[in-house]
Amino acid sequence: MSTAVCLGGGEIGRQGIRCLLEEGARVLLVDPNENCLARSLCQGTVDTPDQVLDHEDGKALYLKGDGSDVLADIMLRWIPDEVIPAAPGHLAAHLAMAWSSKRYRNLHPFGGPLLRAVDVLPTGTVQFIDSVNGIMMASHMPSGTDCQEDCEQPSICPVTGKGPLTPMNKLIERALAETVDRYSILVTHGRKVGKIRGDMIKDMLEVIDRAGEGTIIGIATSCRCHAIANIFRCDGP
Repeated sequence: MSTAVCLGGGEIGRQGIRCLLEEGARVLLVDPNENCLARSLCQGTVDTPDQVLDHEDGKALYLKGDGSDVLADIMLRWIPDEVIPAAPGHLAAHLAMAWSSKRYRNLHPFGGPLLRAVDVLPTGTVQFIDSVNGIMMASHMPSGTDCQEDCEQPSICPVTGKGPLTPMNKLIERALAETVDRYSILVTHGRKVGKIRGDMIKDMLEVIDRAGEGTIIGIATSCRCHAIANIFRCDGP
């Protein structure tokens, strides 16, 4: 029996839930907006995330709430098979902050290593950097260019013809390995909508739990073509 959590009920969330239901999963949709698009795919409403475990496969249920806070609460008790990050922002970073709060730890954005990470990545792949908030985005796709719909992310890009390309998740891992003390890369899979395995999220949270005071942590989400990374400094417990 497969249990999935979809965080965000917009168009991406709606597509993701459809895919999950076709695969026979039971799905928990979390969104603060009770009138979100994906709500129409839900057969019922729950008051707590654990209630989804009482339902059968092939059903979607709605829970009103903040996605990262709800997922942090879930990860304290059980591990979903799949998670769809369909809400605005970088789920892994939001979750890291929410998890640390529940564990009475302090994570602060830290941009110190970003310029060194940029130097490690191939020229032209970094498309955004925010040293104040410790954020970096990288992609094999040139800025302003759209990916092919339902792309299988082959080693040679079907849009630009570039390749063979080293998977971006490998590149971002190399960059973080050379610039931070600890890191975790959440690798997405799926064609229409990116999904993250729950055990990967568990591993990320364990990296945070093992970090001592002053540890610099890199948290990234990446597919073969694109990546976003956040850098934090651990100042607690």
